[in-house]
Amino acid sequence: MSLIFGFVTIIQITKLIRERKNLTIFRVLKVIVFALLFVLTFQRKIPNGIIEKTDWTILKNKRTEIVVQIKRNEIKGKGTSGNGLFELPFEFPIVSNGGNDVWVFKNKENDSVTIQFWVFRNFIDSSSTLFVYSDDKERIADLEQKVKENPKNNWKLDKNWYRIYGGF
Repeated sequence: MSLIFGFVTIIQITKLIRERKNLTIFRVLKVIVFALLFVLTFQRKIPNGIIEKTDWTILKNKRTEIVVQIKRNEIKGKGTSGNGLFELPFEFPIVSNGGNDVWVFKNKENDSVTIQFWVFRNFIDSSSTLFVYSDDKERIADLEQKVKENPKNNWKLDKNWYRIYGGF
């Protein structure tokens, strides 16, 4: 993909130089757009960060609604224990990538819950990125430790909400 953007950028710069006498704003914008796309193919962290922040901002309320419904047992998992993979109903938008599934841990002792929403769901050789909700004090301590160990990739988003890279 970067080769294509690089090639098109060179073509657009060549056309820009040839048309410098009667240059149009459209030609300049084409060069800027293709040059930006070329650079961003090498800087994946920037667009991924923008996508992730937008995802969090737009879908936070829906995720919170799902947390409330899981706590009330309105959304049930596949297992009988109440823990594990929960398949969200079709009425929700895609709030968890990779099938709109969430992973739920219910602590029966203190009625707390930890729910993992996938942002980037990778399977074999790559780590996943998660938005994690928890009101379980033990799990919150584990999440805070992850944030402390690797603040570049893990951070607290809001009260009881964390962004975790590499699984939990």
